[in-house]
Amino acid sequence: MPLEPTNGTGSVAGTSSSGGPSTSSSSAGQPTKQRQGGSHIHLWQFLKELLAAPDQHQSAIRWIDRTKGVFKIEDSVRVARLWGRRKNRPAMNYDKLSRSIRQYYKKGIMQKTERSQRLVYQFCHPYSL
Repeated sequence: MPLEPTNGTGSVAGTSSSGGPSTSSSSAGQPTKQRQGGSHIHLWQFLKELLAAPDQHQSAIRWIDRTKGVFKIEDSVRVARLWGRRKNRPAMNYDKLSRSIRQYYKKGIMQKTERSQRLVYQFCHPYSL
């Protein structure tokens, strides 16, 4: 039986001393998951990430009514390109991205707004928090 490599502390490399997966630490000392190609993030989480950084992404996506979870994609090409870059999918376009959003309607993560408008979406509760 081959020996597993250790990380110098007696623990197997890639695990913490408690046996769980290891995490790297950011400069702020907060643990962060190690990223690999196509990091595991859902599209709805990515959209909220963009919405949380208006100073960087206001021209691409913005809140219309934050309390109701309503937002608008201002630049669909840019949002799709950012999503494709994040997931390591260079051929990503808005047609493919919007198909994923429509799947969220069935799952109760997102919904159409009361007055259906182009590129305007709404997070369902509790995803809107």
